[in-house]
Amino acid sequence: MIRKSWRTQLKAAADERDVLAIVGHFRAEWSNAEIAALPEGAWPGRICTREDVLSHAVTLAEIHARFDGAAAELPGLQELLLFFTHAAVRIAKIATPAVDPPPLKRPRGRRSSRKRRNGHAARGR
Repeated sequence: MIRKSWRTQLKAAADERDVLAIVGHFRAEWSNAEIAALPEGAWPGRICTREDVLSHAVTLAEIHARFDGAAAELPGLQELLLFFTHAAVRIAKIATPAVDPPPLKRPRGRRSSRKRRNGHAARGR
């Protein structure tokens, strides 16, 4: 079974607690048979903190990178990897305060003596 509603839920998550709740709901949707079909170490233990989400995303990436198991294990592993990657990105974005971009700097160049300065026409010398 492919679960899809989590993408919208993660995008709407306002804080870390929301992401952790979505992780819990996502995990609850998995059947025992789906969990049993996963490669060893892929199913997360207890996920209670931001660090748990980030750590398990890395663990899944490592398992996926060295995967050489049965083809039946791969779809579930990929679904978990995709979900935990999105959850980790969302939790990181929430934790990073929004920063306004710096103001654009105007290029400095030589001004012609004939150009306006401070709103007044330049006077000949």
